[in-house]
Amino acid sequence: MPRPSQIEEQTRKLIPIVCQVFSELGYRRATTAELAGRCRVRENILYRLWPNKKAMFLAAIDEIFQARSVVWSQLLEDSQTPEQAMQRIVRYETIHQGDSGFYRIVFAALTETDDPEIQSALTGMYRRFHKLVCHHVDAGRNPGHSEAILSAESAAWGLLGLATMSNIIRELKLLPKRQREKMFEDVAECLMNSNDS
Repeated sequence: MPRPSQIEEQTRKLIPIVCQVFSELGYRRATTAELAGRCRVRENILYRLWPNKKAMFLAAIDEIFQARSVVWSQLLEDSQTPEQAMQRIVRYETIHQGDSGFYRIVFAALTETDDPEIQSALTGMYRRFHKLVCHHVDAGRNPGHSEAILSAESAAWGLLGLATMSNIIRELKLLPKRQREKMFEDVAECLMNSNDS
């Protein structure tokens, strides 16, 4: 059995591939044989990292949040103000929302919420996203403006709903890319802004 640091390193290396397989095939159709094949390891190697396929799926759900958190942190490194930070996140999401296809993992997980562990993982992911987005919305609002139309909590839920809807629009090809980006940007702006009237 590899040392813990080797396990962590191998897990970090394989989790994006595991996510890709689940995003393409969903939870039910993704077999451990397929996961191992795509990861270019034997199945027993996967079982050293995760006890079963469900654990791999739960790790994929967690990775959605972890990967986005890393991207946002990198975007915010040289932001000079909280308002600029939130603008950068929205600008990034306007262009890149759904690029990885990992939203399909969320959609697959929604069909599995009868399983308490999957429901808990999905709930936890959304709560962590909400907390993070809420923090950035609250910090990014201009304190000189009058009272906000929406609380930071409501705006954060609205932004998460916007991201989900944007992914549905993307998946079903309801709008061309540029229109979808414009919709995302316009609605995000409405959700974040204070009432200036």
